[in-house]
Amino acid sequence: MKTTAILPIFNEEKTIANVLSILLEAEQLDEIIVVNDASTDNSLNIIKNFQSNKLKIINLEKNLGKSGAIKFAVTNTTTDILFFCDGDLHNFKNQHINQLLKPLKNGDYLMTVGIRDRGIIHNTFVKKFGPLITGERALPKKIFEEIAEHHLMKDYALEFILNDYCVKNNIPIKKMILKGVKQTNKPYKYNNKLKGMFLLFKQTIALVVLYVKLK
Repeated sequence: MKTTAILPIFNEEKTIANVLSILLEAEQLDEIIVVNDASTDNSLNIIKNFQSNKLKIINLEKNLGKSGAIKFAVTNTTTDILFFCDGDLHNFKNQHINQLLKPLKNGDYLMTVGIRDRGIIHNTFVKKFGPLITGERALPKKIFEEIAEHHLMKDYALEFILNDYCVKNNIPIKKMILKGVKQTNKPYKYNNKLKGMFLLFKQTIALVVLYVKLK
């Protein structure tokens, strides 16, 4: 089965090189599509420094948001399995890729979701009760295509929509702890931390509204 990694990025110059290096080294991945969602920093130049037959770069001149960027990337691949990954990860390793792909390739699950390692209490709560809005997951392309046209699939809604589809269609999701993996908190992505905090607050409100609409 052909497996493609989709890596949407927006201003990830501090972490994108490490994440992309891991993806390119992964033998489990046949193709890596990086979608530069109109970044304004040095992200695109960093990506262009990589040379690999597995690598496809899509440079969007207009920002489509995470959902839009991923949907656009999926239309540019003929693959069996999609592996989604964020570009702002720390300590991301090949073992985490294998961890998420193995249950699909064995035919045990149709979707896996990676929970970033933030401590025992947090992981236990999220795994049992929390909404799975992490960006690291794997699923068949045919399932994603069934969901992609959902009228609420925009901005940061992708994870919520995928989860909602699984719940409504009785598709079990395999939740897995990605040990050691951290994400850059949004306030620390910007020189102006107040701007980062405002964007995080805005995103949180949008996700709450989305959650209510889906219910």
